[in-house]
Amino acid sequence: MSVGLWVMFGIVLVPLYVTLLGWFLGEPRDYRTAGIGVGVLAGLLLLMIVASFVPIAFQVVIPG
Repeated sequence: MSVGLWVMFGIVLVPLYVTLLGWFLGEPRDYRTAGIGVGVLAGLLLLMIVASFVPIAFQVVIPG
């Protein structure tokens, strides 16, 4: 694993982890809102993963 992955998931996303913990462990508990938030965050994560493969596809289609 590269150092960038450790930095991204270990340092940059700490506020996200705190937010998720607050949604599920905080008072008052609202699981519907927490579920919607987790769905939105999962969608954004999927979008980032898919977008990371786009330059690779363009390199294959358009040889440099």
